Amino acid sequence: MKQQLKFKLVGVALLAASGAASASCDSVLSSYQFYVDNNLPTNAEQTVSNHPECFGGSTTTSQTQINGTTVQHISAISSALASRFGSSSPNRQAMAGTKSMAAGGEKEQWNVWGSVSNNDTRQNYTSTSNNDVTNNNVILTTVLGGDYVLSPQMVVGVSVAFDSGSGSGLTAGAAASNSLASKGYAIAPYFGMQISQELSLDASLGFGKGEVSMSSALAGSQSVLAESDRRFAAANVSYNQWMDRVQWTGKLGLLHAEEDYANSKVAGVAAAGTAAKNTLDQLRMGAQAGYWMDGAMPYAGLAYAADLNRTTTQFGAGNDPIGKNAWVWSLGVNFFSLKSGVTGGLVYSQEAGRSSQKNNSLLANVNIRF
Repeated sequence: MKQQLKFKLVGVALLAASGAASASCDSVLSSYQFYVDNNLPTNAEQTVSNHPECFGGSTTTSQTQINGTTVQHISAISSALASRFGSSSPNRQAMAGTKSMAAGGEKEQWNVWGSVSNNDTRQNYTSTSNNDVTNNNVILTTVLGGDYVLSPQMVVGVSVAFDSGSGSGLTAGAAASNSLASKGYAIAPYFGMQISQELSLDASLGFGKGEVSMSSALAGSQSVLAESDRRFAAANVSYNQWMDRVQWTGKLGLLHAEEDYANSKVAGVAAAGTAAKNTLDQLRMGAQAGYWMDGAMPYAGLAYAADLNRTTTQFGAGNDPIGKNAWVWSLGVNFFSLKSGVTGGLVYSQEAGRSSQKNNSLLANVNIRF
């Protein structure tokens, strides 16, 4: 028994010593499996902290994936409905000869819309074993949707989102970085309701699948694949008010998102003990001001995002090095062609306030009503 324990401790020491220097994810997962099998959470935590890009359930990877996919999908739905429900300024009403939906005016029955967002996340922090860790990830998300007016105050619709991403993870002292490639989709029916001239509500439920593949340039390394099921639910209350040519808007939203990862596969073979379920509950509140310029409206906005709950079942996943709260400022412009029923926009957003992460996004959207 003592001899077996001695061999085990020697193995732990060798694996820990090679943790940072061994860059390929297949080797990292081999070490991690040893720690899981022998119930060594401290060593597992160091492995996940040193190489978060190798684990779908790491706090850094899950935050990046959910923010770049699910959050973008929810935001696109809410923006499309806010555009449809938004009450017209006096100038726009005069030009179009229409009333808002809340006033019971004639509105186009159908609305089809689309958005494309490019989300860029960069992380840099010190791991639990005092190694410098750098992660970069870019996710491109395309959302398409269509909705129908049930009544002057109600809209139902459905949307589908497709995402693809690329990135890398590098730990100081490692022989090479790991490259990441991600893709996925989600389908989300949604509902919108005009509460009053100024207030509207939207809600959505989504489900889909995603995957993250990891590879290394190191000779002899094998590819790793992590596949997940996605689920989310979200609700937003939007406020809209015109003061002459100035439009003031506000939004309060709550979302619940899940990513349920199966065991990662190394060269097609499942690695036991690597499955994880990530959960995020987030509250967002923000406001923006725009100025109507007869066909275009530039605007600026500021929002606060608070991760009320972010958990993972990944064995050994340690404390969150990124931070749970952030400010998000945005600059954009919306365009209107009232006679043809086409609206569109372009907005740049940047996140600030998280301790070890920088995030920015560029989004373009278009709505066609008929």
